[in-house]
Amino acid sequence: MENMFKLSERVPQAHPFSELAGVRQYDLSMRKSALMAYQKPAKRILGLVREGMTDLVEIGINTGLLSLYVGGKYPELAVSGIEENRNLLEVAEENLNLSVWANTRANVEFELGKLNKLPFADQSADIVFSFSSMHLWKRPVETLKECNRICKPDGFVIIEDLNRLSEEGHITFVLQFLKEGASEFMAALAGSYSPQDVRGLLEEAGLPHWNVYEEDLGLVISSKSLDL
Repeated sequence: MENMFKLSERVPQAHPFSELAGVRQYDLSMRKSALMAYQKPAKRILGLVREGMTDLVEIGINTGLLSLYVGGKYPELAVSGIEENRNLLEVAEENLNLSVWANTRANVEFELGKLNKLPFADQSADIVFSFSSMHLWKRPVETLKECNRICKPDGFVIIEDLNRLSEEGHITFVLQFLKEGASEFMAALAGSYSPQDVRGLLEEAGLPHWNVYEEDLGLVISSKSLDL
């Protein structure tokens, strides 16, 4: 894998999602592949919801699709999303506006903010989740600490992203179905973390007890054990 795709060293993306038109195109492609891309993380998050929960927080909302889906399934829950990239936020708010016009009952709100300084009180969120965003975090150690800070003691933090050292077969399989988005996918993969990288970040954040799972192309990071 390392010889074929040259992914042994992490290469952060310099200016991801810097063009609004490009973000809108990315959003369209994500909608087309939503069933494949979001099915597992959505099912996992929904499976963590318990009676009495009131607040969910998404860290790095991408274009808002996951929060909108989760909020639509549980309209009695408040789902708040924080995003640093203004272009991603703008497209997410466009998607939110469309969902309002479609009379969705979801209670979802997005806002611009620093992920390493989340605008939430200590122990205020029942579930803190993130999908396909961690590789874009500017300050990952501080952001992990913030996820832990705002999560209730009996709550869950669950973070999913690409695994840079995924098996070659998984990468090749995905590339077969991507056309114009292949280069963007590979750039995101190159900027992602390996399992060892993530364990190092967790150690630095004072969270060595958190779990790191490998699953197909991705990594699943959780504050509590999961049955995958």
